[in-house]
Amino acid sequence: MACPRRRSSVTNTEIDVDDAIDEAFLTLGKDQSGSLTTGQVEKVLKHLLTLKDPHNDADSICAAIDTNEDGHIDTHEFHRYIHPTVATYALAGKPLDVEDILRDAFRGTIESDTVVRNRIIQTFMEATHDFEAASRKKSWALPVNKGWMHKLYGDIYDDPSDESAPRYKHNRGAYLCRRLAELQATPPNAKSDEGKAKEAYRKSIGCASEQDLEASAAPGSGGLRTRGWGGWGARSATQGDNLLRSESEAPGGEGA
Repeated sequence: MACPRRRSSVTNTEIDVDDAIDEAFLTLGKDQSGSLTTGQVEKVLKHLLTLKDPHNDADSICAAIDTNEDGHIDTHEFHRYIHPTVATYALAGKPLDVEDILRDAFRGTIESDTVVRNRIIQTFMEATHDFEAASRKKSWALPVNKGWMHKLYGDIYDDPSDESAPRYKHNRGAYLCRRLAELQATPPNAKSDEGKAKEAYRKSIGCASEQDLEASAAPGSGGLRTRGWGGWGARSATQGDNLLRSESEAPGGEGA
């Protein structure tokens, strides 16, 4: 997919900036409603950047732009997202090249969000490892069934069946912690609605016992809270930047 390229003079007036933003929005290919979808963003991403995970990267971009999470990106949301990058180009006297602007804005969002997403995946992997180790301590003779833990991850983070879950992975931090905390807790009455719902869920993912479900949820919930996701709803850019900075500066972090 070829994106039209636009270069203004180095004067870069306010009108030039607005025109560049409008053209960038058109470049992404709005639908008949005048808005953009995740699929349209993903197509442009594949053209602009070499991506290892275009679907999740498109999810990250749309989460950053689609502030009301209605599944569509309108021109006002796009202006708010892309304006800082366009303004930076204009102040530096750089040509307002649409492809370059989109590439820089998208790359910054993807790089930040990929680290955060990987932290969540790492936490689940650690929780799976901890559960497996604890199970083997109880009995070396019995095989450890981890398949249901992958189903748990898929259902509460990767592709939630719960309609109340945030639309984008980027915004599922607090939801993820809440769901794990619910699974970790023992209902006061197994015959209550809460107890029945938990039992039905346990069976739906193929978990052998309530104890196994609670034992696996505990390290996942604790690990996420330790990494700063416990109080988040839709994570703000400032919170994300602070998290990434603290982790990269910590011993053993990316910046170590």
